[in-house]
Amino acid sequence: MENTIGVPLREFAVGKTQPELALLLSVSQSAVSQMLSSKRDIRVKTGPDGSCSAIEIRPIGSRRKPKAA
Repeated sequence: MENTIGVPLREFAVGKTQPELALLLSVSQSAVSQMLSSKRDIRVKTGPDGSCSAIEIRPIGSRRKPKAA
């Protein structure tokens, strides 16, 4: 069965530098650094033309709640 969600970012990143990943994903190197150091579930999908796109998988309602005063 084909994985339609994509591969985890950490798996996709193996053998690539952060600047290379940034170029492939059209984000800054610092954004790549933050994504790799976080516990976020980020998946990367490669298209037939070699283009890459990334998505974050998270449960509905997972936004941070405002702190009580």
